Amino acid sequence: MSYFNEITLGVCYYPEHWKEELWPEDLRRMRDAGITMIRIGEFAWNKFENQEGVFDFSFFDRFLDVVRTTDIKVIFCTPTATPPAWLTLKYPEVLAVDLDGRKQYHGARRHYNYNSPIYRDKTRIITEQLARHYGEHKCIIGWQIDNELNCVTNEFYSESDHEAFRTFLQERYGTLEQLNSAWGTVFWNQTYTEWEQVYLPRHTQRDTCNPHLRLDAVRFFSESCISYCRLQYEILKQYLPDHVFVTTNGLFGHVDYNRMVNEALDFITYDSYPEFGLMEGADHLKDRRWSMNLARARGTVKGFGIMEQQSGPGGWYNFRVAPSAKPGQIRLWTFQSIANGADFVSYFRWRTCSFGTEIYWHGILGYDNLDNRRLEEIRNLSKDIKKISGMAGSRYQAKAAILYDYDNEWDGETDVWHGPLRRYSHLGLFQALQEEHIPFDYVTVTPEMDVHTLQQYEVVFAPHMTIVNPALVQVIREYVEGGGKFITGARTGYKDMNGRCPMEIMPIRMTDLFGIHILDFTAVMPDSTDQYAQMDGQKIYMPLFHDILTPVDEACVIVATYCSGYYQGSPAIVRKRTGAGEAYYFGAAFDCKTVKTLLRSAGVSSGLSCWASVPEWCETAVREGDRGACLFILNYEDKWTEIQLRRTMKNVLTGNEESGTIKLEPFGVLVYEI
Repeated sequence: MSYFNEITLGVCYYPEHWKEELWPEDLRRMRDAGITMIRIGEFAWNKFENQEGVFDFSFFDRFLDVVRTTDIKVIFCTPTATPPAWLTLKYPEVLAVDLDGRKQYHGARRHYNYNSPIYRDKTRIITEQLARHYGEHKCIIGWQIDNELNCVTNEFYSESDHEAFRTFLQERYGTLEQLNSAWGTVFWNQTYTEWEQVYLPRHTQRDTCNPHLRLDAVRFFSESCISYCRLQYEILKQYLPDHVFVTTNGLFGHVDYNRMVNEALDFITYDSYPEFGLMEGADHLKDRRWSMNLARARGTVKGFGIMEQQSGPGGWYNFRVAPSAKPGQIRLWTFQSIANGADFVSYFRWRTCSFGTEIYWHGILGYDNLDNRRLEEIRNLSKDIKKISGMAGSRYQAKAAILYDYDNEWDGETDVWHGPLRRYSHLGLFQALQEEHIPFDYVTVTPEMDVHTLQQYEVVFAPHMTIVNPALVQVIREYVEGGGKFITGARTGYKDMNGRCPMEIMPIRMTDLFGIHILDFTAVMPDSTDQYAQMDGQKIYMPLFHDILTPVDEACVIVATYCSGYYQGSPAIVRKRTGAGEAYYFGAAFDCKTVKTLLRSAGVSSGLSCWASVPEWCETAVREGDRGACLFILNYEDKWTEIQLRRTMKNVLTGNEESGTIKLEPFGVLVYEI
């Protein structure tokens, strides 16, 4: 369900940073700019509890009294991201500890650990106090738990964490015998005979931690984060009306967000800073690459929002320097979020803070508090948002899917054989699908996933399914038999759920699906000339790794063969038909150009051609709901471009009927009824 009846613009606001005389004027200026929602309170614990056990709500009561005179609505936050100084001084055991055993002392943020019994108790108290006091407040439409869980650090090594890890393992394995077996502790004499001998990863020679312990440690970090979020969620839900939502903002490492949403949230929100793409600049996608993260957010739940949307240049006083958005880019990035499924967009922040660590992390307004081009751009784009406001609750329409598996993602952090392949291939797939205008979803592997989840997609990619989940393999098999196209890449099928490599022929449990055995393989060095295969008379790029495929089934068709190396002429890509569908095994990492060739070979095309011809540097998306469907076209280039409409369509933003050649301005946006 969507908690928003219309697409909504908001902003992050910090009343504690400003003189109270500014509040009414700030809210008026927000409303004049089309902003109807604010987020408050995430770093304000001392404003509620300046001394242990002494609660005072008068400050935010006064602020909400001012808000009540407007029609602006509020997302209220629990303030647990920054425990107060009185707490960390009296109870230093709540502080987070890094791998080296160093405490993260007071003075920044996120300096606590989730498993401290004292911190969980203090969290419980402040959350319940706030929920009791503000739960029925008419201005509050939603709550945010904490702020950016697992940001800054996503690994925790306090004594409380080590103790909680042992409990986690006891529940997972039951006995030390089962644990020793799962982790292969007979290797290097790591066998445990008492639970007290078990710790989270610690420094070893060359930091060669037991990889199976490491995988369970990351699962534990995720479980700790979800548990902490659930602690607050369950308290809030006792006091909130049904129409008031609970969310938190992500996405950050070592959290299974699908589980978090299912167990501890109503939906997820994402903090979108496309400027990082402009800074990193390793590929020409730049800020467009943030649509990959928006797809991740979309893949956690039906409907999501943006809690922090970049509005100004970024930077802490000692961390990063980011450029200011060029004229038109704030509008572009807002529509980027909405086109990818967001029902609300909240800008960070209203006014740039004139003190503190984020002194250079600019908001809509600058230090001088004067109207500027950023405010004017938001004021103008808010008029456009009103014209598409009815799209709230509609769904992004995807034709392809990429499986996102947390076990494989986490295992890939330390598996040098397939981790680099995952990172390379996710970008290659994203770029190819974007440039071919084939809309895709990330589909997260969960225990509840069944074949119906995949059947809505024409093609499903599982880039490098190293850890084999038997239940998932069965779902994939049913998907293929029912007519689906399934494509996987190198290093698929050689580990069990504990990350061990069974003594079985690869790809384990899937040799019949592809009709192959993998009896040989090799990493491909960057300077190697052996990085190509022959497919349909042309060379295609096969980077990073080569699985050498041996067909063992007459139904297995060789699609491409390697061009050189000791395995020259051996199969590089195969296809096997099963039932009404087909499964492809691609023996390398997925490069953008090669993916495009593979898509054509598999007969997967855009579907956009019936509406328009759009250059590859523009993003397209379709959102469809009860009130109809809209086609979004986003120009990420700082230049004019041409769009060819193949039929007459109504431009939602202008109200005009348009056809033929359309000129789209730099960073421009088009929205058509279809």
